[in-house]
Amino acid sequence: MSDNGPTITVTRGTRTGRSGQKRSASARSRSSGWGLPGPGSVVSGLVRGARAAWWAGLGVVGAVQDASTQVFDALVEEGRSWERARRERTEATAQRVRRVTDESDAIRAVGERARTELSSMLRRVGVPSRDDVEELREKVDALGTQIEALSRSVEEMDP
Repeated sequence: MSDNGPTITVTRGTRTGRSGQKRSASARSRSSGWGLPGPGSVVSGLVRGARAAWWAGLGVVGAVQDASTQVFDALVEEGRSWERARRERTEATAQRVRRVTDESDAIRAVGERARTELSSMLRRVGVPSRDDVEELREKVDALGTQIEALSRSVEEMDP
């Protein structure tokens, strides 16, 4: 490389404002003479632009990493909260079901006990049970059938 080639100046964290400054004699000498920037200025500008783009990219990566960590942590906490609430709702529902089941078992037991006591009391008084009434109805039906058969046979004998 020659000594007259472009130079790269590295500044850290500050940006020098060159737009308001007058061009120095050395800057004028780098131009092509037609008012256009010379090759050294173009290369230097490209290097500065590339470096700025690189830093911007690194800034984006850092910002996204920080933001994604925060979002991830928030989602983890939201998931814990949701799971806790779901467990509480499930447990509350299970308790209600157990309570209703226990109550319905108790109601059935009380109903069965009441039927047993009522049947026993009715038997003592002489009231027939449901089974007794059913048996009696079957016997009456059988007798009715026999009477009809007798009645037909009597009618057949009478000419």
